Amino acid sequence: MAKDNNNYIDDIGSNTRTFSLNGSANEPLEKCEERESLKEMPAGIMAWRVTRPLLILLASVFLVAALGVFVYNYIEQNYLLPVSGDTAVKRIEIRAGSSLSKIAMLLYEEGIIRNKFVFQLYVDLNDMSSSLKAGRYDLSPSMTMEQIAAILKEGDGGRKTKTVTFTEGSSVEIIASRLVAAEIFDEQRRGEFLALCNDAEAFSDYDFISKLADEAADGRKYLLEGYLFPDTYEFYIDAEPKDIIRRLLNQFDNVFTVTFEDRAKELGLSVNEAVTLASIVEWEALPKDYKKVSSVFYNRIKDKMRLDSCATLAYVTGERKLQYTAEERGMDSPYNTYKLTGLPIGPVGNPGQKAIEAALYPDDEYIKEGYLYFCNKDPETGELAFAKTLKEHDKNVEKYSPLWNNTNGKD
Repeated sequence: MAKDNNNYIDDIGSNTRTFSLNGSANEPLEKCEERESLKEMPAGIMAWRVTRPLLILLASVFLVAALGVFVYNYIEQNYLLPVSGDTAVKRIEIRAGSSLSKIAMLLYEEGIIRNKFVFQLYVDLNDMSSSLKAGRYDLSPSMTMEQIAAILKEGDGGRKTKTVTFTEGSSVEIIASRLVAAEIFDEQRRGEFLALCNDAEAFSDYDFISKLADEAADGRKYLLEGYLFPDTYEFYIDAEPKDIIRRLLNQFDNVFTVTFEDRAKELGLSVNEAVTLASIVEWEALPKDYKKVSSVFYNRIKDKMRLDSCATLAYVTGERKLQYTAEERGMDSPYNTYKLTGLPIGPVGNPGQKAIEAALYPDDEYIKEGYLYFCNKDPETGELAFAKTLKEHDKNVEKYSPLWNNTNGKD
């Protein structure tokens, strides 16, 4: 055996084997043995060892893809899709100089978009942040972010608008006439407007309208009477009657809060009954006397007396005056409170907030004192004289009736 510095060399015949100092066999022998062992390995195991890395790769790709689909669906469902399927439009005003964040906040608060940040991100990524224009837009929760952004980028086209004020107590027909006078629509559209005011199905998504079907709606002049909230509005000249009605219904919904609903229940009234009473109070008095008049009607209802309200005859005849003939008071109508006991079949106008509050919160003192009558003192001032007994009331009528002269009442 010969000894080298790093290896031992063993000469046996013509064969020479070399061992390293660290004790491992030389590389050629290891590779040879490995090749021999591979030849003896079953084909199935061999195939598994070859395909296993590929399968792991495919599984990883699948998991990543599935995770991506899940994340996309989550983002789409919670941030990208329209808020709802509700096609009702809302008038949104984008003021000049509004920043993208302010626009996003406004749209979010009005229920037009799902998420402020995502809308801002969408607009920024599409390089539209400086392209959104001020104006008035009719938008709905059923619109996609793409549609909303495109509309705001295009602008409102400078559509002409007009401001229209509906006074408290205005009837459906008066509202329709004022819309025609303001040139919002023509006589043909006026007819469409009035027809829609009797279409419960078109507005059944409003809870207070759908509930009317459960009450005695047959015989009502207009189903929506009482719910077209009187206020000052700005409309496009070419606005659709249905869109106008929805704006007025939305305003009623904003005013007649859950607190008002609970108060009506506390008094044993439905929403429709509360609005009906408010509409009569609105016509019969000036705001300072609303609660007193409301108390008189509550006392009369409690005593099972007829309301004898001129407001209800004015609604039937279309003529407002302080005195009606015996023939007029004897008319057959579900609105005529000179013949019927209790409230009429429905509202006789569209009351404002103060009248609604008076119907729900009458004057406690006048209720306790038992006031049952009132009459007009002076048509010019609208001041009323109240009485507890018929005898007192007759004296008031005798005293003040010479001033009436069939003068038109409160408008």
